[in-house]
Amino acid sequence: MTPLKKRDVRAVEPLIAALKDEDPVVRENAVVALGKIKEAQSIEPLINILKDEDSDVRWNAVWALGEIGLPAVEPLISALRSEDYRIRENAIYALGEIGVPAIESLIYYLKSENPLIRLNVAQTLGEIKDIRAVEPLISSLKDDEPRVQENAVFALREIGEPSVEPLIATLKDENIRMRENAVWALREIGTLAVNPLISALKHGDARVREHAAWVLGGIRDMRVIEALITALRDDNSLVQERAVRALREIEIIAVEPLIFALMDEDYRIRQNAIRALGMIKDIRAVEPLIIAMNDEDSRVRENAVWALGKIGAPAVELLIKNLRDRDPEIRDNIVRALGKIRYPAVTLLIDNLKDQDYHVREKIIEILGKIKDVRAIESLILSLKDEDSRVRENAVWALGKIGAPAVDFLIDVLKDGDLRVKENAVAALGKIKDILAIDPLITAMKDENPQVRRNAAWALGEISTP
Repeated sequence: MTPLKKRDVRAVEPLIAALKDEDPVVRENAVVALGKIKEAQSIEPLINILKDEDSDVRWNAVWALGEIGLPAVEPLISALRSEDYRIRENAIYALGEIGVPAIESLIYYLKSENPLIRLNVAQTLGEIKDIRAVEPLISSLKDDEPRVQENAVFALREIGEPSVEPLIATLKDENIRMRENAVWALREIGTLAVNPLISALKHGDARVREHAAWVLGGIRDMRVIEALITALRDDNSLVQERAVRALREIEIIAVEPLIFALMDEDYRIRQNAIRALGMIKDIRAVEPLIIAMNDEDSRVRENAVWALGKIGAPAVELLIKNLRDRDPEIRDNIVRALGKIRYPAVTLLIDNLKDQDYHVREKIIEILGKIKDVRAIESLILSLKDEDSRVRENAVWALGKIGAPAVDFLIDVLKDGDLRVKENAVAALGKIKDILAIDPLITAMKDENPQVRRNAAWALGEISTP
């Protein structure tokens, strides 16, 4: 049996001391770090810093108290009355993290006169998933503020089966966003909603029938097929179209009809047929998708690249050939496709880190981080000094994803004379969370550069979190 990992609390005292740093970003990062470490001795300093002159520091202090848990409930409830909307939002989020002990207070604030409080409380009730919240949330579907209605739908989706009938009722709501949120909620609930949705395909309101078909396309249940085929004869063309898309999503439609649809005059049909072929991943689609890359419509071409990436290794050669397409969106999609193919494409991705287009470099680094191949470490270290900030940030993230094999390289980089490299190396060590980096990072807390101190405070919080 693997022993429980204990918190490493060596960083707590230096971080509490950093709450008095003259730089507000250092204070902010120290607050976040203390919230991640979750040490009880941090509560009083965090409560005191709720009065900090910097609103971001106060906001993160609320979050940190939420991370610490039950002892912080009362201060967080008090924070709901703050004039700073960020504090209110994060107090609600923190109470959601605490969960059931906070449920009654949250239900009470669902009737607040402030719509910002209501909408955030509705979202948080969904995250807690307590059945006691269903009735109050159903009432909130008629709230005067549309965003509160939408968050109530989200919450009912999270709660599940008791929410099905109220959600189906919203499919005829005048607010299109409300209807769309109900669709996604019902899709998430899934098979428990099938029978009521099949009945909704016979509803007198065409909007209900259309959206019911949309929902059923996302539920893989044999009961759905016959109902959707019947809906192909619906008097309303929008219902027919939605039923066709739903059948494609269920993947009952075979590969050959989808390939035939690539010749349809309507670009939307070509586009959706390509996406279906990508989901099915049948090798018979490779050649037709190669042809579709020359489609007159850019959206169809982009989706063809995406689908080839989903199909995988049989498409690698073609994707390599087109990596330098003149259209930057096409190049981005090719990079994403190669990332999905993963290991067979690693060498090519590393070679293209020298591309002149920073968008390409940024995407390649993102993919290398997801693949986590140690062959990329040296090139990623070099990317820490890239001229583009987004590339540097992605290099930090990617090294963090690769993890322990990169630690020694990054500790050595802390001695680098290039300030930009040092800042990003500190951040990368925080991403990796290796205990070997604690002492070098504590030393970095004394660096004369505030950005290095900021990153070091954040990194210590990451590493010290169990």
